Amino acid sequence: MGTLFDLIAGLPPQAIPAASTARLEDVPRTPVANDTQAVLVPPPNAPARNVERSTTITKGVPAARRNAWTITRGGRPICTVCGAPMTRDEALAEARWGWSDADILES
Repeated sequence: MGTLFDLIAGLPPQAIPAASTARLEDVPRTPVANDTQAVLVPPPNAPARNVERSTTITKGVPAARRNAWTITRGGRPICTVCGAPMTRDEALAEARWGWSDADILES
């Protein structure tokens, strides 16, 4: 049984493509979802942001959920809770189940 190098050496010369010296061209790339997004700057003539409007928009949005939360006691981190996505309140309830004086580190 031969090695890969023996198999390649046995190929006829016309079967092995020559190295290309063609110049590479830059192809414009469209942004995708995971690309870092540029910070949007409002145009100079945009009206001031309406705080009341923004609170009514976010009123129906559910609380942020994370997979990991750092538990602290006395201001010092003691462990990290990892698992299913949960809100800060849910994570705090889990932490206080084990330690009544526990808090969640905001990062």
